[in-house]
Amino acid sequence: MTTAIYNVAYPNPSLHRLYRLCQCSIDSRTNMKDLLSQLGEQYLDDKDLKRATLWKATDLKLKITDVHDESMQKVHDWIHKKGEDARLPTGIPLIDIVALTKEIEEAAEGDVGELRYVKAREGLHQAIKGTLSPSETVKNAAAVKEAVYNSGGPRYGRPSDRFGPPTALFSEPLALLKYDLEHLESFAPDCRILNPTFELVVTATDFFDDESKREAALKPILRGLLGGQSEWQKSIADGAAKPDGVWLESSLVYLIVELKNEPGLEGDPFLQGLAVYGKIITQDKYAKFFKRSNLPVILLAISGNRLVVSTAVFTDTIYADELLSIRLQLGFHASDNVSYVARVFMAINKSMERLRELYKNLLWPSPTADPPGLIEFPKLEFFCKVNQADGAELSVIDEENQRHATYLARMETETETQVVFVKFAAKYNEGAHRLLANQNPPLAPALYFCARVVGDMYMVVMEYMPKSKGQSIGSRSSTDGLPPPAVVLRDVSKGLDLLHERNLVFGDLRETNLLYLAGDGGQVLFVDFGGVGRDGMDKYSACLNPGAGLGVDRGQVMEKVHDRQNLGRLMERLSRRMS
Repeated sequence: MTTAIYNVAYPNPSLHRLYRLCQCSIDSRTNMKDLLSQLGEQYLDDKDLKRATLWKATDLKLKITDVHDESMQKVHDWIHKKGEDARLPTGIPLIDIVALTKEIEEAAEGDVGELRYVKAREGLHQAIKGTLSPSETVKNAAAVKEAVYNSGGPRYGRPSDRFGPPTALFSEPLALLKYDLEHLESFAPDCRILNPTFELVVTATDFFDDESKREAALKPILRGLLGGQSEWQKSIADGAAKPDGVWLESSLVYLIVELKNEPGLEGDPFLQGLAVYGKIITQDKYAKFFKRSNLPVILLAISGNRLVVSTAVFTDTIYADELLSIRLQLGFHASDNVSYVARVFMAINKSMERLRELYKNLLWPSPTADPPGLIEFPKLEFFCKVNQADGAELSVIDEENQRHATYLARMETETETQVVFVKFAAKYNEGAHRLLANQNPPLAPALYFCARVVGDMYMVVMEYMPKSKGQSIGSRSSTDGLPPPAVVLRDVSKGLDLLHERNLVFGDLRETNLLYLAGDGGQVLFVDFGGVGRDGMDKYSACLNPGAGLGVDRGQVMEKVHDRQNLGRLMERLSRRMS
C-alpha cells in the first residue's frame, strides 16, 4: 500500500473563485465518502462538499468521482504515477485536485482558467530558478540578453517587443506611487525628512574607492529615510542572490535596493534588482501567495549620484516599470534639489506603508482612477485574460499576449452579474464608440465604462461577445460562414458615415476590428476605437505596422478618404476569400 499527500482546492460557491487550499492523504483503502468527509473537516461549507465532484487539476477533463466509488486506487494512480506535471520535483505545492459542485462546474469556466494561471505561474517560478545570479546577470551584454530572453526573464521594455501592461494596473499602492511621483507638489517636507535627504545627496555625490565603501556610507542614511525592517547583504534563495538591501513585512519583500559605485561600472542596478526580485519569489514560502497575490515591489537603484525608482509585479510573468530617474546633486539650486528628493522619498514611504498593509492583492488587475478617488469604478471581478487577436479565453499566456491587457470580468449591477470585456489602452475615443453603440441596431458593442486610470491608460468596459455570438471577420472561415458582402458594406458604410459627419476618422479599418454576428440577416460591429482621430488634424501612430495594409505611412495626417479606401480594400479581400 502507498500513501501520498495531495493539495485540494475548493472554490467558494458564492464568490466563484479559488479561496482556500488544504491537503489530504490518499491511499488504496480510502473511499470517496471518507475523502469527502476528510475535506469537509477542513472547510466550513461541508454541506456543499458532500455533493461535490473531484477533478484532477492537471487535466480537468478527468473526473475523479467517475472512478469506482469504493476505491481510490485509480485516483492515486492517475495523480501520483501517470501525471508528470501533477507535481514539480522541488516540492512546490501545486493544486492536484479541485472540488467542484455542479453549480460551479456550470458557471465557473473562468475559475478553472484561474487555476491554470496559478499552475502556469508555478511553472514560471521554476524557469526563474534556472536563471543566472543577479550579479552575473549584469556582468556583460551577453548575460543581460540571456537574462531577458530566458522564459522567466522580466518584461521591462527592452528590447522593444518585451513590454506588458503597466504595473500600476495591478496594485493600488504601486498606482498611487506613480501618481504621487507625478504630483510631488502635494508633499511638504520638513526637517525630519530634509536632514537625511541632504545627507543622501551629499554622500551620493562623493567618490568612493569601491562599492562596499559606498554602501557602508549610504546604508544608515537609507535606513533612516525609509524606516521599516531591512536586511543588507543577506544571502537568499539558497544563496542564489545576495541583494544590497531588502525591506520586509512578515518575512515578505516589498522594497529592494541595489547600489553601484558609478554608472556603467559592474552593470545596471535596476536590472540587477529585477533579477533579485525573481530569485526572491522562487523561495518556497512565496508559493502559497501565488494563489492570491501579484507580489508588488518597489525597486530603488542608485549608481553614483543617479537614483532610479521602479516597480514590479509577478502575474503571468514579471513586469516592471521605471517611474523616475534623477541626479542627486546640489549646485546653484541646491535647496530646490534637496526638497525635490525629499518629496520623492515621502512618496516612496507612503507607498511602503500601503504595501505593508496590503500584500494580499489578486493577480488580476486592480486599477486606480486618475486622479485617485474621483470616479467610482464598476464592481468587477477579473477571471481570465483573452486573446488580443480574436477575444478567445486564454489558459496559457503566449508571447504576443503578454504585451496586451485585455480581460474578461464579472460586473455586478443592481439587478444582475454579467460577463464583460475589459480593455486597457493608451488611447481610446469614448465618444466614437458610444456614437456607434447607441444606433438602432447598434454598430458597436455596448460601452459600460471608460475612464483614465493611473498608468497613463484608459480602462474600457464593454459588452462581451463570445464566439458563439460573433467572430471577427478575419477569424471566420468558409466553414464558419463568411459574412455576406452586402451586410458588411451596409453596416461599415453606415458606421463610417456617422463618424465622418463628426470629422472623425476610424483609422484602422481591418477585418480584426469588425465583428460579424450571424442570424437575423447578419450584422457587423466596429470593435476597437483606439485608432480614431480627427480628420486633417491627428496623425497615424509612429509605430504603425506597414504590413497592416492600411495604405498610409507612420505619422501621416489622418483623412476620411483613407477610411473609404480601406473599405474598398476590405471588400476586395472578402470577395477573394469567397471565390
